[in-house]
Amino acid sequence: FQKATEADPRNAPSWQAWAVMEKENRNFDRARELFQKATEVDTRNAQSWQAWALMESQNGDRKAAKALLERGLKSVCNQKDRSYLLSTMGGLIARQRDYDQAIQCYAEALKLDEPNPMTHYHFAVDCLLPAMKREEACQHLRRALQLRPRKKRDLERIQQALEKSCNQIS
Repeated sequence: FQKATEADPRNAPSWQAWAVMEKENRNFDRARELFQKATEVDTRNAQSWQAWALMESQNGDRKAAKALLERGLKSVCNQKDRSYLLSTMGGLIARQRDYDQAIQCYAEALKLDEPNPMTHYHFAVDCLLPAMKREEACQHLRRALQLRPRKKRDLERIQQALEKSCNQIS
């Protein structure tokens, strides 16, 4: 990764990939430095903001994770990328059991990119089901299935959630 970033220091995905590798090796301080570089090189790269926020959340610093997602939302203009960050924010907030705020994030994400099956899935599984809104969750799971996710693994996750939570065999 070092050679890639030396060859093209403006390539945010290279910095991000290096940061993810450092995170996987539990070199969190180095990963933060590299995520910082990725977000400096391209402030509009939603994937870098999201990956950095998830690392902080996984390390127990949800406040830092939320702040990173908010910074990303201020920088990112593309609707699908904003939806991606809002969906991540919704999941983060739902894990804190603030379902009303999480619902707002997911609703805004879906306004920006309604045909994203995985936003519907995560909204249902991470927010609506724990908030005891089963019928609404099932509607989102059925919509996710209808939208036909590209990855087989995602399709299977949606089908399993429908079977488990909505008594629907797909």
